[in-house]
Amino acid sequence: MSEYAETKAPESYERFLSLFRTSTVGIVATGAPVHATDGHFIADGNLGAGRTTHGDGRPRVLAYADPEAALRNFGPRFNAGVSGEVLLQIAATDPECEGILVNSAIREISLIIGKPTAQSPLAPAATDAPDRRSWWKRWGA
Repeated sequence: MSEYAETKAPESYERFLSLFRTSTVGIVATGAPVHATDGHFIADGNLGAGRTTHGDGRPRVLAYADPEAALRNFGPRFNAGVSGEVLLQIAATDPECEGILVNSAIREISLIIGKPTAQSPLAPAATDAPDRRSWWKRWGA
């Protein structure tokens, strides 16, 4: 993320996207989760990811890279962790969402993943609905 912010090289953005997809990121979870038997939580259809209109006024899902480092460096700004892959699916399929705003955990910078990128082959198929498996956890619980 920092590399792309400094260089603006397409290759560094591709690396960022690849890491984002396979990482757990922090989000502000909205709604009520359902307790799973393994101590995690699952979505019951009423759980969502908080949004921001920071910058240009367009609604985007708000995410925090490297949640543990973000907690150390900036304090609690999120209450759940979710895989980047799932967040890409959310941004790709939500008609009122323009993408994802990812805040850095080590510097006060952010990057945007636009909706077209979330819908691209980099992301899983937008038509695949996530199953009712544990796909997020409450942070600090």
